[in-house]
Amino acid sequence: MAISRWRIGLHIQQDGVYAIALMQEKSRSVLRRWWQLPLEAGTIIDGQIRQPERLYMALQAWSKTLPRRHQISIAFPAGRTLQKRLPRPAVRLGESAQLQWVTNSLARELGIPADDLRIDYTDDSVQRAYSVTAAQTSDVAALMTLADNLNLHLSAITPDACALQRFIPLLVPPLRWLAWRDACQWLWATRSDWGRRAHEEANTVDELAQVLGLPLAEGSLCNVEPGSFDPWSAIARLCPPLPENGTAWAVAIGLALGGE
Repeated sequence: MAISRWRIGLHIQQDGVYAIALMQEKSRSVLRRWWQLPLEAGTIIDGQIRQPERLYMALQAWSKTLPRRHQISIAFPAGRTLQKRLPRPAVRLGESAQLQWVTNSLARELGIPADDLRIDYTDDSVQRAYSVTAAQTSDVAALMTLADNLNLHLSAITPDACALQRFIPLLVPPLRWLAWRDACQWLWATRSDWGRRAHEEANTVDELAQVLGLPLAEGSLCNVEPGSFDPWSAIARLCPPLPENGTAWAVAIGLALGGE
């Protein structure tokens, strides 16, 4: 009998690290463990790892408790990404040439070396354009180095807001978009888009809907409060006790579910 692999979602926030492990049993997700690991002040500032040694020390003991058969997805702060749409070139390109063209085009537009960018993109055939997400190579490398030093089996680095898209198919119509908030920002997602907004731009979900140009009646907060979308409901079988501040695990849950 094959042993199921732990699928772990790891969300590094400014006040701590929130992680969750799921397993697949008979095509259903089953909760194995959840963790909340504190971080010293100043370790993470505005989504950037400022003290990598402190972060490593905070995760070292935890990483040694993980089973050998695991895969981990780590959240990347949406606030440190850039999203652009680039018109497709007139000439059809192969996959590697296409990636190079997208990278070079965005680098020229930003006025920075192409080697300083890590690129992911999708081809929008309807709009004849590429939807591009870019991040600084140094930011991505910091997470890859962390995972390597901790002997984590890294499967993906995913923008935190993008992880919320995993819940969109579970919304009951007419709901079609989600918003999650922490102490300083909003993360939001629809089926095709995602992003981040600072609290200075919107104090309430009503104001956020106005800023995004999305119908308020078609959106829901992603938290454990009554009347909202509870991210834990996406897990088929839960194993109490669950954390009291369960909303903080929303992104981690989305990441772990994305490994299905």
